[in-house]
Amino acid sequence: MFLRLLSRLVEGLIILCAATIVAVVTIEVVLRYIFGLSLIFTEELARYLMVWIVFLGGALAVKDDSHIRINLLVNRLSPGLRQLVRVSAQGLTMIFLVLLTIEGLKILPRQLDQMCITIDTSMFYFYLAIPVGSILMIVFLMPRIRDAISRRPEKYEPAQARRP
Repeated sequence: MFLRLLSRLVEGLIILCAATIVAVVTIEVVLRYIFGLSLIFTEELARYLMVWIVFLGGALAVKDDSHIRINLLVNRLSPGLRQLVRVSAQGLTMIFLVLLTIEGLKILPRQLDQMCITIDTSMFYFYLAIPVGSILMIVFLMPRIRDAISRRPEKYEPAQARRP
């Protein structure tokens, strides 16, 4: 229940960020080509919102197990070895995400005083996407690891890898 609610919240934030990018860039295009005017913050805001979309989307990809992978060699392994490779890959991913969260949190205090050039907002809020996205990926990865360890591959394997 919690993961479903969290997933919906993340989806809503992604939609909000994407809608904001579309609206701001559309307004910029209309202003520039019809009225000969320009907003100075459009490109910077779109870039930073895209960073948020990437990290939030990465969390949803972990939840749905939809990150890119090449299964050519893994599919040729025995089920036991396949399970070991799966758990090992998820363990390494977890280690990476923990390190990314720690390093992301380390750089945040230095960003408090750094201001965006055109938005007059602290860079802190944009760098916050790194630890927030990493923590969300960790939260969504934990049930995947639990399922892989408890040998419930039917819950883990993506739909395209299942056989009828």
